[in-house]
Amino acid sequence: MDYYDEQILQSRQEEERQKHTTLETGIYVEDDLITFQKVTLPDTRIQMFLPEQFIPMPDSVKEVKYPSLNAPDFIVTSLDSTVNFCFNILPETLEEGDTKTMSSQFQNALHNVNPSIRIKERVNNTATAKGNEMSWFDFKGYALDGQTYNRMYIIRMRKNVLHGIFNCPPRVKEEWESIVEQCFNSVEETWGGILH
Repeated sequence: MDYYDEQILQSRQEEERQKHTTLETGIYVEDDLITFQKVTLPDTRIQMFLPEQFIPMPDSVKEVKYPSLNAPDFIVTSLDSTVNFCFNILPETLEEGDTKTMSSQFQNALHNVNPSIRIKERVNNTATAKGNEMSWFDFKGYALDGQTYNRMYIIRMRKNVLHGIFNCPPRVKEEWESIVEQCFNSVEETWGGILH
């Protein structure tokens, strides 16, 4: 009887997970339902969906986790600070196709700073749901708390460039990959009430 009870429980859990596969419905990561809300990045007109359960990383944690002077301007993090969305606004105007070039430059800079970083040799070029040009690549790196899976995004906005970084432990990489894609795909910029 216990065997059938366990099968029923697993079936119900799987059915519940199937109901939560988008940013609008929430998505399960391990056994936690992550829900999302549209957030405006500080001091910008840039909006995107980010996990509701995440918080801005406290400065005391940021100084330890990102000790460099080039630390991201804004970071939202899981409560245990192992999953992070990081953002910089670069005051540059890019021409069409330049996100791919900038993405390649970031890859070279990362490799020069730390040759142990393993970068996939490709740049993925696409566009956000609102048509903003976007390039990204992923790599394995190391942080104070161990190995990390990372994705770096370059998104050409109207007057600036959004430089986004996502990182998480490798054990949850598979579950976060589609979430990160959906979050960065949701990036949009508002100008006078008009979304771009």
